[in-house]
Amino acid sequence: MSINPQQARNDAANQLVAEYERLELILLELISDRLRKGAAAPDWAQRQLTEITTFRTAARTLVGKMAGTSAKLLDAAMRQSIKDGKAAATADVAKAEKGTTGNILRNDGTRPATDSRAIALIIDEAHAATNALNSGILRSSDDIYRKVIARGAVATVSGVQNRIKATQRALDEFAAHGIASFRDSNGKTWSMTAYAEMAVRTASTRALITSHNETLTERGYDLVVVSSHPRPAPVCQPYERQILSLSGRNVGAVELPSRLTGEPSTVRVKASLAEAMSRGFQHPSCRHRTQLFVPDVTDTTPTEPDDEGYENTQELRRLERGVRDWKRKAAAAMDPDAKKAANAKAREWQGKIKTHTEQTGVGRRRDREQITGVYGPGNPARAAIKPTPKPTPAKPKPKLKPTLLSAPTRELIEQARTTLPTDKAGWLDTTLKYPKDKNGAKLVPEKLQRHLDTTLTVGKAIRADAVKRFDTDPAMKKLRKEDKDLLASGGAFSPRRDAIFRDIARRESALIREALAEVRPIGGVQQAAKIADVPLPDATKGIAEDIAAVRRAEKIFPDKWLQMATAKSTLEVGRSDRAFYNGTWDFIAAPEKDHKPNYRGAFDSYSDEVMAHELGHRMETLIPGLTQLEFALIRSRSTKNGILEPQTKVYPNRPELADEVGYEDDWHNKYAGKTYANDQMADPARRAAEAFQVGIQDTFGRSNPTGEFDKTSQLQEFVIGVMALL
Repeated sequence: MSINPQQARNDAANQLVAEYERLELILLELISDRLRKGAAAPDWAQRQLTEITTFRTAARTLVGKMAGTSAKLLDAAMRQSIKDGKAAATADVAKAEKGTTGNILRNDGTRPATDSRAIALIIDEAHAATNALNSGILRSSDDIYRKVIARGAVATVSGVQNRIKATQRALDEFAAHGIASFRDSNGKTWSMTAYAEMAVRTASTRALITSHNETLTERGYDLVVVSSHPRPAPVCQPYERQILSLSGRNVGAVELPSRLTGEPSTVRVKASLAEAMSRGFQHPSCRHRTQLFVPDVTDTTPTEPDDEGYENTQELRRLERGVRDWKRKAAAAMDPDAKKAANAKAREWQGKIKTHTEQTGVGRRRDREQITGVYGPGNPARAAIKPTPKPTPAKPKPKLKPTLLSAPTRELIEQARTTLPTDKAGWLDTTLKYPKDKNGAKLVPEKLQRHLDTTLTVGKAIRADAVKRFDTDPAMKKLRKEDKDLLASGGAFSPRRDAIFRDIARRESALIREALAEVRPIGGVQQAAKIADVPLPDATKGIAEDIAAVRRAEKIFPDKWLQMATAKSTLEVGRSDRAFYNGTWDFIAAPEKDHKPNYRGAFDSYSDEVMAHELGHRMETLIPGLTQLEFALIRSRSTKNGILEPQTKVYPNRPELADEVGYEDDWHNKYAGKTYANDQMADPARRAAEAFQVGIQDTFGRSNPTGEFDKTSQLQEFVIGVMALL
């Protein structure tokens, strides 16, 4: 079964593009509605200053909803493309191997290692593209509104034409090409619908093709053949019905066993897939597909160029854009006459399409002439979409009045947010190349080190503000005085002191959470969690108290993190003698017994502190940048004079835990330097560590006033900085 790029146009991808197109139309209609208000009034331009505020509120609500919708639909589209690609490759292999004697088609020995990061990067880049698009929509629609107002005001003052006609002309000019909300690296400006369609199609097609090719590679196959179709693009035609190598290791004359006779057969491999793509093959919207090459069975007869046919196709695309331009003008019309005129022009351009397709034989695509759901009437994805009502402007939420963080700290946080990566792709980019010490050990890349420094600086500032409050907080002052009085009266070993230490730890922890809550919402979301039906090995079935422990531990985590956790899956909960988190199964084991009954930290019990530690491991699998920053913290602390210290055993006297290793550094407890990465890994910064988790214990548990795991405050600053910024 050959892979067809049209499969990337799955229902979720179609729906996502249609949502962006609908959003564009609604925004244009909102602008038109607001401009129409008081159009004949002499103070129209002044009134528009109020109207634009109303428009901004409505637009912000629409775009906010779109951001959530686009992320879910994009994930669904990518998952379907990956699934379809794998299925097509599996079908290719099954068909090729049916009835074959021996391994006559397998290219053993030429099999390259698959790049497990490739699809992840495609997905991350797709999310980055839609995030950039979403951020540009508000700015661009606001710009259109302002420019139309300015044109109308100038025309009125100059007396050239009446205000309504001037405003309509200006609005027509912008509506014709859509809301231009994105400029690419080549300087080309895209309308939001055009960019959304290009970005979604490109990403889902790349995911489809990559999963197809990786599946073939994993099965030991390297050669594919390109399909052919009428009127191909000139950059693609040279590769039609030609053989390509997925790995690039089999280019030129290659000898393979014939599928029909089993005898050696020499075939010519034109290029590697990567080379063909670098020359334009599989460009955005490309309809060529690839399938597994079978010697003496697959047709490899070269095709002839058809430049005229391709030009006819491009002319049709131009005419389709013209129809859509006039339909957008009709949607943004300020009065019935303008709408009627725009609809008449749309019909005129549709007449041009009819003439062109009849004369050239190019197939007409009426769905491409629509602007209310790119894929036209009758499409299942289109039918599934309910019309989006215009929003009622929401009342702005009152901002939390900062009472703990200083103005310089808040300014520092805002600056830091503009410098850190915002998604997984951005963080992966920080470790594309590792510097090494003279022993070959991987050190922290410079870009990642800068992000760590930023995170620590923010964490230090927030913690410093919280510590200042420690000294002035009435409850803290009362507890410290009581402890001082006990010492003065000879009560150094009084049981009451344990209770005082616990209450101080709880108050300090609460003040740190209060400081973080001024940065972002904390602890207000519950993850989806349930008792596991079938516990993992080394674990037993959980109980209701284990779910309750999860709920108590959630109180220290940012709401955004907890929402991302719920979006991933439902957390399965069990119990074990030694608590753990398993990311493969999204399973967390609560401790079966309290290992520190005399605990005097801020959590309700030591078991609750351990649960917070294990939830930290779940966050490592979800929050972009967290493992990278842990890697940077541990290795930067363990690097002296440019040399990374060797790993040592965390428990040297316990043979059963000999595989638990880390960097000893100058930690109070060397478990803080424990790592699950090694330098044989291509990207060790993606692996989990323990620094964040034990930092949670030092920051929010506070059972040891000087730090249970770190002799300095840096580990707490790291945790606070991460929770504030990621």
